[in-house]
Amino acid sequence: MTESKVKYTEEEILEIFKEQHRLCSPLDPEADLWAEITGEMTVREWRSANDLLGWKKLSEFLNQEFRVQISQEEWQNVLEPARTRKLSEVCRLLTEYAEKDTYEPKTLFGKPCIKAGVFLTIKKNLKDKGVDVSELRPSSSLTAYMDNYFSSVIEEITLTGTKPIDKIETRRKKRGFWNAINIFDSNRYETLTGDIKTFRDLTEKIIEEKNKN
Repeated sequence: MTESKVKYTEEEILEIFKEQHRLCSPLDPEADLWAEITGEMTVREWRSANDLLGWKKLSEFLNQEFRVQISQEEWQNVLEPARTRKLSEVCRLLTEYAEKDTYEPKTLFGKPCIKAGVFLTIKKNLKDKGVDVSELRPSSSLTAYMDNYFSSVIEEITLTGTKPIDKIETRRKKRGFWNAINIFDSNRYETLTGDIKTFRDLTEKIIEEKNKN
């Protein structure tokens, strides 16, 4: 079956930004964990709440995240001046370009399978963002991919418009004083995602969440 896409609504874009803040701000000491993400907040407040970059780098990131090609001129018009522009303007611009996946069933053993459709779409999107998916299977550890490709995985999860993960935590892998203070060891922490441990778990939870709507 041919994949189809439809445009996001302004409310859906805002919910994506809310979910990204909910999941990621506890992991970033520079972010404002208690900020309320609303359409009426200024771009400056939004950037501060999420520890985001200046408008040029932010525009490049948003183009990559939402798989769009919005010009810098258009981005500047909604991101600057940051003290007066509203997050709702950012959401509105994205609705003109950004398309969401509808996750059509894929044929598996001669029968349509929505689980295969969701999983393969996520896999394709991750590959398009530079993630090595050559070994990615439904049984693959979600946290292992988040440890290596955190931003890309979070983007794809939140772009589904669902909330399959209750919270994200980190835990130190290695014990001992030296491992506690060795900030140069990039592999000393692992990511924890509660009951969602594999891409199969993630796929099933996304489908469950979508069926509620």
